[in-house]
Amino acid sequence: MQALVGEALGETTGGWKCGAPAENRINVAPIFRSLIYTRSRTSSWSPIPIKGSVARVEQEIAFVMGRDLPARSTPYTMAEVCAAVSEVRLVLELIGSRFLPEANAEYPEALADCLSNEGLFAGPVIALDPADPVLASFPIVVDGPDGIVLEREGRHPDGHPTVPLHWLANFLAERGSGLKAGKIVTTGSYAGALEMPMNTKLTIMFGGLGDIACELVR
Repeated sequence: MQALVGEALGETTGGWKCGAPAENRINVAPIFRSLIYTRSRTSSWSPIPIKGSVARVEQEIAFVMGRDLPARSTPYTMAEVCAAVSEVRLVLELIGSRFLPEANAEYPEALADCLSNEGLFAGPVIALDPADPVLASFPIVVDGPDGIVLEREGRHPDGHPTVPLHWLANFLAERGSGLKAGKIVTTGSYAGALEMPMNTKLTIMFGGLGDIACELVR
């Protein structure tokens, strides 16, 4: 169904969002290439387009694949998957549904809707090994012009971001497509979907790992 949605919209897959399966439900969806945004080259503040009336953002760690992990008869080990990663990045996932609130969409519809993915902002590369334990948890602090907007004790929902990455690599390999070089994989929010002020310069800090300076705009 996700593939049909992509075809109907004329989109191609630039990456994936995923989490470890829970309650017999898979947690994976493509991120359309046109919805992947990168840092501004002309300003220290990057504008990030928001489609809806509310900006809901998840602070995540993503991995860019440096080489293919094609289909094969044996599962990939965690070490093999981590060795295929070329970049570890700070990212923001933009959350928004294509369904109207009154539609009361259930899980199959949400899955077809790419699990409410409205886009992904790819922030800076951080010089860490994908398996570094520091990626399991760190504080999330959002700073604005008038001071701190919010603070959260961030913790990865699957214990570490490589857990869903490892699962995704084998999930796609089992289905014959494999995980391709160049794709970016975001792996779950450290503090949930947080509502952010619009049209305001924000610095979103990922503990001591780095930050993203941005402005959420329509």
